[in-house]
Amino acid sequence: MQLKQKQSGLAAISWLLIIAIAVLFIMLFVRLVPVYLDGFAVYDSLDGLKNDPRFKTATTRSIKKKLLQRLNINSVYSVTADDIYVTKQNGKTIVEVDYEAREKVIGNLYVVAVFQKEVIIQ
Repeated sequence: MQLKQKQSGLAAISWLLIIAIAVLFIMLFVRLVPVYLDGFAVYDSLDGLKNDPRFKTATTRSIKKKLLQRLNINSVYSVTADDIYVTKQNGKTIVEVDYEAREKVIGNLYVVAVFQKEVIIQ
């Protein structure tokens, strides 16, 4: 016996699989957007240091302290003092922020984002 009409559409299990994959991508998006917004806030704070003439003669300790204060004002709490490196070479001050942000997605599945930014204060 032949069917006069061909099947069309997806079965219920196929729809569930598509919905599960879509939910996973939505969860990744929701978890990663705040992490990248914090990263952009860190970049803006570092660029602010570069453009501020008061930091040309500042000590490494005061630069770290001021940068942490700027990050706290911007509600960035994922960067600690251990993630900030300040070095002075040849009359230039190099400020580097190198940190990781980990976000839990589902169960024991995590997403790791690595951020590294360096500015030179002359």
